[in-house]
Amino acid sequence: MKGSVSAFASMFSLVVAVAVPATAVAQNATFLKTTQSFADEARGFCIDLPGAPPNMSFDRPIQSHSCKYGVDSSDLMFELSADGQLLAPAFDVCVSADRIAAGSALHARACSTSDEQTWTRGLRGEISPASRPDLCVTLADDYRLAGTPAWITPVFHARDVTLETCMAPAAAGQQFRAGLPNELPSSFVATPGEQMPPHLAAAVREIVSRGAGAQETSRLYTDEPRVYELSEIEVAGDIAYGPHELHRLDVHTSTMRRASGPMPVVVYVHGGGFVRGNRHSNRNVSDYFASLGLVAVNATYRLAPEAKWPAGSQDVARAVDWVRNNIRDYGGDPAQIYVVGKSAGAFHVAEFALRPSIAGDEGPAVAGIVLISGTYIADSSNPSQGRIDYFGEDLSRWSDISILGNIERADIPFLLSISDYDSDTTKASFAELTRTLTVDYRRMPRTVQLIGHDHYAPNPSIGTVDTQLSAEILQLIRSTAGAAQRMTAN
Repeated sequence: MKGSVSAFASMFSLVVAVAVPATAVAQNATFLKTTQSFADEARGFCIDLPGAPPNMSFDRPIQSHSCKYGVDSSDLMFELSADGQLLAPAFDVCVSADRIAAGSALHARACSTSDEQTWTRGLRGEISPASRPDLCVTLADDYRLAGTPAWITPVFHARDVTLETCMAPAAAGQQFRAGLPNELPSSFVATPGEQMPPHLAAAVREIVSRGAGAQETSRLYTDEPRVYELSEIEVAGDIAYGPHELHRLDVHTSTMRRASGPMPVVVYVHGGGFVRGNRHSNRNVSDYFASLGLVAVNATYRLAPEAKWPAGSQDVARAVDWVRNNIRDYGGDPAQIYVVGKSAGAFHVAEFALRPSIAGDEGPAVAGIVLISGTYIADSSNPSQGRIDYFGEDLSRWSDISILGNIERADIPFLLSISDYDSDTTKASFAELTRTLTVDYRRMPRTVQLIGHDHYAPNPSIGTVDTQLSAEILQLIRSTAGAAQRMTAN
């Protein structure tokens, strides 16, 4: 198969096609993929028949679709015949222009040797009617959400395809090549960036070497392509879940996806050293999970020095209680709540989960907990000002405040995350909580080390092609919620 596909690929550099034996039609079919990637679609776009096997919709125009490696891709597979036809062998139809003119749509039709179905290939990968080489098959500038299997990330996109006047050599939407079915591993469909992009990793190393902090790391992600658009997200904002002015949360839902039943809920609790932070600077976390069709809640809480221990975990409990009682109104499932905490937020979330008597949580256990770069011990030997502001000046009480050594329950699924450049104290705390849950409570948590990340990179990475953390969170939800198949796209 590899040899026949390579032969087909070589034909794409020729204007005149080479004959292909009829018996080799299915074997020789391959993707018609854009030669260049797009900022909104790292996988590239492939020419796509309308509909999904086995329910095709040949009355609709042909479009382009995110290239789907490793899944059923028969509706994206084409072969160039000896007569210049673009044949989809799985369905025995050919690409046909509605008319030989700029602006014409393309359809899948019964194969013939008409001018509308006779194509040539340009030297740069253009696809043109043989009778009008000045026209090229062209992808539209605008893209939209396409039908996507549940929780695939980044989501699939589609662009319209028409005949247009051939443009300059750099026209990304007019240049195609043969894509090999095994060109990328199947996991690329779900997680196209299993590691930090090299330019970000290098920048983070440089920031760490200078001892710089959160603002510089966050700025690195400002121009990174996101896998969703803000127009896909609807936010019900500034909802009070308690009496304090910081008892506020936002509920993020998708404008593009609908589900047949209540979906899992991701509640995010920000960090900030116990004394600062707000939900607005981390809305990308909730936007991302909402873009997949989940329901996402972004909450803030009372801060030190006004608020003292255990106000943070009590506020988490209060916010979760609001979610239990109200999230059905937003399409969420109160029985499938996943609480995510970062840094100081991880301490609050861990205390909420592991010490319910301190947090004052009287509701049922949540479905899962995610702790990102948290420290779970009140270390009186090296107290920071933020910890003194929150835990109090009486260091003799700190051993009772520590989560480690005071765990009451451990029967909730946990995911613990640590970054490459987290502090030694944070790494030791991560290791000790992992050991305690595994050995003392026989409840081994999931763990992930974020390669190339410093303490501040995990948050802004969510929603980009760096899926080290987001993919692990989704896997936790998939394996414990069991609701993924309820997802559909508009």
